[in-house]
Amino acid sequence: MRISNWATRLNVEVVHCEDRPDNPEGAIVYRLKDLFTTRDGQWDPTDTPGSIEQWARDSYLRPWNAPDVFDDAGGDHNLFARVLDLDGKPITTHDLVIGWSDGLHLLGDPNFPEHIKLTMTPKAKSGWGNQPVWNHFSPERGERGAWAWCPQGAADVVVGGGLPNNLHVSWFAVWQAERREEGGKPDEGEGEGEHPTIGVAPTLAALRQAAWQARGVPLNPESPLLRYARDHQLGAPLTEEMDVGAYRVQGFAQAIVYASQANQAVVEHMAW
Repeated sequence: MRISNWATRLNVEVVHCEDRPDNPEGAIVYRLKDLFTTRDGQWDPTDTPGSIEQWARDSYLRPWNAPDVFDDAGGDHNLFARVLDLDGKPITTHDLVIGWSDGLHLLGDPNFPEHIKLTMTPKAKSGWGNQPVWNHFSPERGERGAWAWCPQGAADVVVGGGLPNNLHVSWFAVWQAERREEGGKPDEGEGEGEHPTIGVAPTLAALRQAAWQARGVPLNPESPLLRYARDHQLGAPLTEEMDVGAYRVQGFAQAIVYASQANQAVVEHMAW
């Protein structure tokens, strides 16, 4: 999973399918693959809050003469969604993605279909669907955007879309279909603390636990610093988590990751 720095700093949250209040079933689950933002509809990376990063531009912007041209890419106050099948090809099913603005908890409400719920239909060429939004929030005060969106069915949910400080920021989320693994999340399964048994295939969680123990660094799967490091592909941990003044800090192979003790939902990193 890749999440841009600005998306993280704007307090977005990714809720794994297994953590949803409605516990959706299905052999196929849609996992969030990429999440990024643009500012004022621009696709040139800058230091402007909410601007796109180079990896996202390289991955998703298409020339105007391309057969899969993304002709809505300049939308400047939108939620965008693209869903890929098991082979990585865009799915263009009608009303594939839903969005709503009253909280994740509505997924667990049996009357949720009666609430105002928007649907996004992807375009045949680009595979992108979108929905304009107008609500604003202040990430500096710890606020999160009101909008949530995800593919229908078993899927990870993105929570926190909106206009930070009323700036024209658009949000782009990409999901890919996977066959659901027994034991839940692909990266944070059950079996924490257990050791593989001879003759029994170990879970990915057990393999990861063993590798962390071999490094001598305690594994805390719920750590915001660890999640951030995985999302940004910062490599293996080099240190334990530690408190340094008002910050929580941990060193990884590619960067030092840190967050304020007062608001650990906002995580950043810096070079060694």
